[in-house]
Amino acid sequence: MSAPRIGVTVLIVDDHPLVRRGLAAVLDLEPWVGRSVEASTSAEGERLAIAEQPGVAVIDLGLPDGSGLDLIHRLRRAVPSCAVLVLTMTRDDGLVRGCLAAGASGYVLKDSTPEVVLNALRTVADGGLVLGPRVGGPAALGPGRPAAMPPPLDRLQPRDLRLLSLVAEGRSNGQIARVMGISEKTVRNRLSGVLTTLGVADRVQAALLAREHGLPPPG
Repeated sequence: MSAPRIGVTVLIVDDHPLVRRGLAAVLDLEPWVGRSVEASTSAEGERLAIAEQPGVAVIDLGLPDGSGLDLIHRLRRAVPSCAVLVLTMTRDDGLVRGCLAAGASGYVLKDSTPEVVLNALRTVADGGLVLGPRVGGPAALGPGRPAAMPPPLDRLQPRDLRLLSLVAEGRSNGQIARVMGISEKTVRNRLSGVLTTLGVADRVQAALLAREHGLPPPG
C-alpha cells in the first residue's frame, strides 16, 4: 500500500475527551497528518466536517445526540471525499455491514493496539478498506461482498469490487476518482493491484471478466 498523501486533516468524533485527545496526540506524530480537529457530538462533527473538509473522519457509534451510523450517512453526503473509520467498542456483524453500506471504509474496535488503529487510518486515507482484529470476517461484509463473489472476484476487497464495477461500466480513471472520492493516482494504483489479482493484462480484460461473472453494478 502506498503512503497517504501529506497534509491530511483528520476529524475525530467521540464523546470521550481522553479518547479524542489521546488519538490526536498520536496523530500529531504521523507525517501524513496535517492536523486533527475534534468533535464530541454528531451535530458538531457534521458542522466541522463541512467547515474543515477532512480527508479522514474517525467516528464513534455511541454519540450523545444521535447515532454515529446516521452521522456516517450525512458526512458521506456532505463531504464525499472524506474516508470514514469507525472506532467503537461495539462488536456486531450487522452494525459492521450497516456502517460499510453507509460509506465507511473501516471498522476497528477501541481496545485495538495503537499500531492497529494507525494502520487502519493509513489504509482508509489511501482509499482502502479495513476490518480490525476480532471484527467479523468476510461474512460481516454482507451479500455481494467478496465472500459471495465467484473466483477470482472473491479475492478482491469490497472497495476494489466497486472500482472494478465502475471500470466495467466504461468509466475513466477521472470519473472513478470522483465517484469514489479518491485521487486519480489512487485509482491507478488500486486498478493495477486489481489487474494483478485477477491475472489480466488490462482494464478491457478486467471489464470482460467482471461482466462474465455477473459483477453487480456499483452501488
